[in-house]
Amino acid sequence: MDISTGEFFVAEGNQEYIDKLLQTLKPAEVIFQRSYQKHFKENFGSKFYTYTMESWIFDAAYATESLIKHFDIRSLKGYGVEGMPAAIIAAGAVLHYLKDTEHPNLQHITSIQRIDREDYLWMDRFTIRNLELTGTGNGDPGNSLHKVLDNTVSPMGARLLKRWILLPLKDATRINERLDLVEFFIKEVELRNKISHHIKQCGDIERLVSKIPVKKINPREVMQIARGLQQVSEVKNLCAGVADKYLAQLTTTLNPCLNIHDAIINTIMENPPVAVAKGGAIKDGVHAELDTLRKIASGGKEYLVELQQKEAEATGISSLKIGFNNVFGYYLEVTNSHKNKVPATWIRKQTLANAERYITPELKEYEEQITGAEDKIMSIEAELYDKLLLQLQEYIAPMQTNGHILAILDCLVCFADNALRYNYKNQCSTKGMNLISRKAGIRLSNVTWNPAIRI
Repeated sequence: MDISTGEFFVAEGNQEYIDKLLQTLKPAEVIFQRSYQKHFKENFGSKFYTYTMESWIFDAAYATESLIKHFDIRSLKGYGVEGMPAAIIAAGAVLHYLKDTEHPNLQHITSIQRIDREDYLWMDRFTIRNLELTGTGNGDPGNSLHKVLDNTVSPMGARLLKRWILLPLKDATRINERLDLVEFFIKEVELRNKISHHIKQCGDIERLVSKIPVKKINPREVMQIARGLQQVSEVKNLCAGVADKYLAQLTTTLNPCLNIHDAIINTIMENPPVAVAKGGAIKDGVHAELDTLRKIASGGKEYLVELQQKEAEATGISSLKIGFNNVFGYYLEVTNSHKNKVPATWIRKQTLANAERYITPELKEYEEQITGAEDKIMSIEAELYDKLLLQLQEYIAPMQTNGHILAILDCLVCFADNALRYNYKNQCSTKGMNLISRKAGIRLSNVTWNPAIRI
């Protein structure tokens, strides 16, 4: 399960295959039936963080029902996993675990993706360590292939590149599809640089989107989503009508989600606070009562001056004053010489030697408003923010797709930059080599590598 991309990655196989998956993907946590605890440790060691659950959770019918209900579909046929009972059980168990551990909002989990054994070159942990793909095996990244190649500009691209390195493709057609795009990027310098710039400005779309359902995303992050969507639009426009078929296919799928982009821009302040509770996250003009309360809270004197001028003009009392005391709050003070001009709607509260003090319904309403203005402001802002998060949930799937496509582009632009930066040369010409095609070969420490790797 990849929380950042909102996908269940599922697979089936024997014990050797399971071991390779564990060593390659290095999951943060492994979930299994309570009765299998001893078996798991004997076969796969104790270096993984594990969590055990009751056996009924691993029932195929229960898992299928849970997944169908979650994805709101009639069957799992569209995901290509109907003939994979163990994979379905695994996905269902993970879904149950997430719901059971205070993750009630899982709308960002939107798909199931198969990991087919025949699609990738599977390497055991010894091969990964000896080839120094991601490190030396001692916790030190050293001069690993990943460290050398990782010149991606986004967290999404960095994560995907590591996955590509650990799970290389075996299909020459798919490899060449990527490599042709790398070649295209090498030639199209301006386009490559612009795409890289826009991806860098996007932020970590995948991670931000995963925070929406659990409402752990703050206003600054929501505004970053809007900025990211603007960059998505720029990339899409840049690549409109490009010659490379794969690039056109990728960027056509990009969705700028204009409605939610505009909703965010029109609702959230340009530089909002980290937390909604601090106030000042919602723009002026979004909510009339909120604007009034802000004016009262931050501009009380101005409001009182305006009210004083309005009442003075309406009554003709030029010496009218507004004051405050702890006995009856805000009041209007009228000198005795102008008492005859006081409207009948004013309520007398205090008589002085040379003047009288009154309150009006408007002044009393203002007093009540200013007393609880701050609390009301927080309440209205929180309500508007929650409403925006509900709108955002409708766009989780397309935004996740955006993140994945930008990660692919980030990796391939990175390969093009690396080819130029490190002067990688054509090292392979043997006809029929699928893993390392004539376009894919690059030499690194006297080892020929293929960067076109994907999951």
